[in-house]
Amino acid sequence: MKGFDKCQEHAREIVFFCQDHSKLCCLSCVLIHRKCDQLDEIAKVSTQTRPDLQGIKQSLIKLQSEADAIIADCEQSETGLNESIAKISSEVETMKDRIIQQFEGAKQKLISEAKQFKTAEVKRIGNKRDASLKVKEVLNNVLSMCCVVLDRGTPSQQYIYSEQMKEKQKTIESTIDDQRKIKCSSTMTVSFSKQVTSLLEMGSNSIKLNYDDNKTVNTSLLSLSPQPRPVTLELLVSVDLTNTGDDEKEPLLTGLDFLPDGRLVAVDNFNMKCIILNEQLQRLGTPYKFKGYPYSVVCVSHDTLCVTFNDAVCLLSVSTDNTITLTREIKTSSEFGSICCMSPSHMVVSTYDDPRPARMISVDGVESDFDHSLTFPTKTYKAGDSKCTYVQSKNTLVLTDRFAHTVYMHDTLNGTSTAVTNENIQKPRGACVGPGDTVLVCSGNKHSIVHLTIDGKILGTYPVDMKYPYSICVSKDGTRLAVSNSAEGTAKLQLYKISPAMN
Repeated sequence: MKGFDKCQEHAREIVFFCQDHSKLCCLSCVLIHRKCDQLDEIAKVSTQTRPDLQGIKQSLIKLQSEADAIIADCEQSETGLNESIAKISSEVETMKDRIIQQFEGAKQKLISEAKQFKTAEVKRIGNKRDASLKVKEVLNNVLSMCCVVLDRGTPSQQYIYSEQMKEKQKTIESTIDDQRKIKCSSTMTVSFSKQVTSLLEMGSNSIKLNYDDNKTVNTSLLSLSPQPRPVTLELLVSVDLTNTGDDEKEPLLTGLDFLPDGRLVAVDNFNMKCIILNEQLQRLGTPYKFKGYPYSVVCVSHDTLCVTFNDAVCLLSVSTDNTITLTREIKTSSEFGSICCMSPSHMVVSTYDDPRPARMISVDGVESDFDHSLTFPTKTYKAGDSKCTYVQSKNTLVLTDRFAHTVYMHDTLNGTSTAVTNENIQKPRGACVGPGDTVLVCSGNKHSIVHLTIDGKILGTYPVDMKYPYSICVSKDGTRLAVSNSAEGTAKLQLYKISPAMN
């Protein structure tokens, strides 16, 4: 029996089980545990209570099967990553035939990014596989011993082995569960910018790297960008925000974003909640309760959210049944306010109490700064005084300045900046990317939304039926706009339909 029925400390035969301390004891151990309330003699108790070794065996077999599945998934993911490199190269070559000089530089950058991503993913896959292989090795040994004890062990030995396996089984289950939660990318694709006719101006950023469900832009070979056009907004739903359930205060929705499937996500700063809503702006599921006050939220994949706090960002997963789960909390060195996506792996954040009004952070929590050639306003904002958005296809960072009544457009590729002022832009608050890579800004004191191009041209101004619009977002398909306000006592959340304006 490989000595498992011997005391590891004294190498003597195990004859007792201390219920008080859940410890298997030999005659030497008994000297310590003799005053315990319940010290069972194994020879007697094993005849009275039959351990469920058969159940343990089945559980171990199931865990073994799950370990095999994870290992197979790792192999498939690595194969998919290798195949994706060749596929990306082929797709780029097709485009390169049409615009050879411009696309050569873009291709080299793309392949480099893909290989870097593959290297990082293969390392993660390897770690996941190694951990699962170790679990499987343990399972093989444990399962083999379990079969021996089940077939030939005495009742006492079976009882002892059963008790020994309880904690080990929990450890194995925990390891398997941890590995199952680790998401590894198995494929990568390439997407081509809509501004094909502007490739010479776009430089090496003309092609974006995608992996898994993180798509960026249209992949059509002839995807041409239309000129930005004005739009019309049609109010679909309007709800008054009042205290409900365990809310201590009237809600203040400081962050909004749409999931790819159309569900709306909101963070309520005053009540420290994350809420999911449907197209009628009705709550879905149970709101997630934070320990601190959330500022902003962005959807970084089909089921992952990133929420900012004053000194941290939290990653949350959202299931199809509207269950919100905290997956990771990342401490930050700066005070973050609003947040938006810059790429599948990086986000842009506005800051406060920091001389750098905007910074970047990766989904892994690595913070970085924009190039020094980018000229930001020489001021340090207070909380809520500046918000950001990012137009990915234009490499343009947008910052609002509440008290300067200004919207700044920063070209992060060329290092140029434009300050946009207009009589309709008064105390600008939240901003988001609109249809055709335009920008929509909440004009707080005008109780309206201003629509403008990244060059600063005003396309339109749309009054909204609320005071002091504060947070804004547009659905992934560009057909819906959600906006909330910061007016105490008259808090609202509204949903609009976006349509092209008639000529």
